[in-house]
Amino acid sequence: MTMKILVVEDEKNIRETISDILESQGYQVIEASNGLVGSIKAVNERPHLILCDINMPEMNGFEMLCALKSVLSKKVLPPFIFLTALVNREDTRRGMTLGADDYITKPFKTKELLDAIQVNLKKREEIENKIVSKERSNISSELHDSVQQLMIASLMGFQGLHNKITSLDPNGQSIFKSSLDLLRQATNDLRVFSHEVGQTEMVHDIGAKLQLMSENLGQSVDLKFNISCSLIEPLNSLTQTHLYRLIQEAVNNTLKHAEATTMAINLESNSKGVRLLIVDDGKGFNTSLSSEGTGLQNMEKRAAEIHGNVEITSDLGKGTTVLVLIASS
Repeated sequence: MTMKILVVEDEKNIRETISDILESQGYQVIEASNGLVGSIKAVNERPHLILCDINMPEMNGFEMLCALKSVLSKKVLPPFIFLTALVNREDTRRGMTLGADDYITKPFKTKELLDAIQVNLKKREEIENKIVSKERSNISSELHDSVQQLMIASLMGFQGLHNKITSLDPNGQSIFKSSLDLLRQATNDLRVFSHEVGQTEMVHDIGAKLQLMSENLGQSVDLKFNISCSLIEPLNSLTQTHLYRLIQEAVNNTLKHAEATTMAINLESNSKGVRLLIVDDGKGFNTSLSSEGTGLQNMEKRAAEIHGNVEITSDLGKGTTVLVLIASS
């Protein structure tokens, strides 16, 4: 996935020179002429990193960093690198105290600029990986220790009443059996989901992970998988993880509702970006009535996390198609 960098610099020549350097290295560049414009673009465009001058009209670099910290949480705020002609130690200390990740003094060499960007992007990815792992571990623990225990207790209570349903009329017996079956299914689904959420490791080889998933599911479900993965360059682990979880969500929806016999998963990339296509031959559904479904919302959230768009199309009796696109620029 192409990294997006916001360059905030009031001097047009410097701003355009930096943009040319970054674009020549494959980065997507967003420009802003002062801190006020930069703050708005940082919130709306969600860049992966910000390069910011200090002395600017309207809003200087220090004020911009403070403004962003007041509206963005620490885990969402991108790495912030100050570009400055100042070498005053007080200014340097002030920037670091505010939470700047790095300082580059103008004039600078191209290698110095690119090295600083790569180091800070790598550092941010490691932080994001740790945050994701911790959140998944906490959710898994909560599901296992509280929600699942309550559901198991309810299931045992239902099962204890199973021999007494003869006192109910036929309609009551039917409702009781249906409710018990649904509770059993929900308990099992929660157990599987809790295990999946508890997998804190990031995905580093999504092709191998998908093949393993299809082999494991193929032993227990009547669904044939056709997996294809063709990437012209490796994706970062965070992108791979979100794509894999999105695919898992689509597979779970298909298994639960679609009554499909085959499912094709095609993941590929080219100069335009990344394309994920998931197609099943199930019974389909009315998308206008299911747009608020949890499964669909989860897929949309996963795609948004990696700056992608998801499009879901389905026709009754003709299956369902999920298309995810992540643009390079």
